[in-house]
Amino acid sequence: MRPIFIGGCSRSGTTLLGAMLGSHSECLCVPESQFKIDALHYSYRNNKDNDIMYTINKIKSHWRFKLGFDIDLGSVPLSEIGSSYPGLIEWIVRKYGEKHGKLHYRMWVDHTPSNIRHAVTLFELFPDARLIHIVRDGRAVAASIMPLDWGPNTISKAAYFWIQRVAYGLAAESFGGGKRVMRITYEELVKNPEITLKKLCSWLDIDYQDEMVKADNFIVPEYASEQHVLIGKLPNVERINAWEKALTAREIEVFEALTKDLLSYLGYAPKFGLKARSMTRMEELVWGIREMLMGGIINKIRYNVRVQKVNVKMRLKSKGKGGES
Repeated sequence: MRPIFIGGCSRSGTTLLGAMLGSHSECLCVPESQFKIDALHYSYRNNKDNDIMYTINKIKSHWRFKLGFDIDLGSVPLSEIGSSYPGLIEWIVRKYGEKHGKLHYRMWVDHTPSNIRHAVTLFELFPDARLIHIVRDGRAVAASIMPLDWGPNTISKAAYFWIQRVAYGLAAESFGGGKRVMRITYEELVKNPEITLKKLCSWLDIDYQDEMVKADNFIVPEYASEQHVLIGKLPNVERINAWEKALTAREIEVFEALTKDLLSYLGYAPKFGLKARSMTRMEELVWGIREMLMGGIINKIRYNVRVQKVNVKMRLKSKGKGGES
């Protein structure tokens, strides 16, 4: 099995692209799996990198694994995988495929946005892997991410958030080269999904299939369902420029002032150009307070409420399954 890693700034279309690729008969798309890197870091930091059981327990306790995969790690065939971490991850992928009725595939797709920050590690673990860097207009990313219960809450923080992650992506492209890393944009994926997917399929050495555009063969985890309500629906071109109404003129101006020429480098036309004025001291103070209140208090409450709702739903589903058996 060859892994296809998708990465980029959050809210840039990683899930949409993952769902599209996962709708191919030869691909399996798994939920976001931040645990694969987190558990590895825990193991190395605690000098447990050769202790596969320690790593398994770290994965088992990771909330992304519990809410996204929900697989019994007690049956991991240690005699088969030994101390191989890639072998463990591939076993988890196979079990996820079995759980959801997809048994035959050549490639598995992981659409975790932070993959873009770990290209070196991912290529070391999986030498034949491919990485797709998806880029979206940073102003659209800001408009999409600020209302959520995680991530930046102000336009200035959103600008820095986008800059950092795009920088990782550009560095990964340079590191991996054209054979291992490919860049696409959210906008071209939405405007011309068939053309973009055909280009990707050619690069991945698989045949394009019409079902891919529908992106309806991926199960969005319960905890992320509210944020990905459009998955499984045809791409909506109107969403490309929705940021123009979602953001105020001042927010757009500040974003462009902070990101300088990065928008232009990536092919996005600025509205203010050299006229863009950065934050005033008052705006910096007010937005700093907002970031502290929203990120430090309010969004933590919103986030915990959302996760608790998901936990309740999962417990009810689990009881329901138990009652039927």
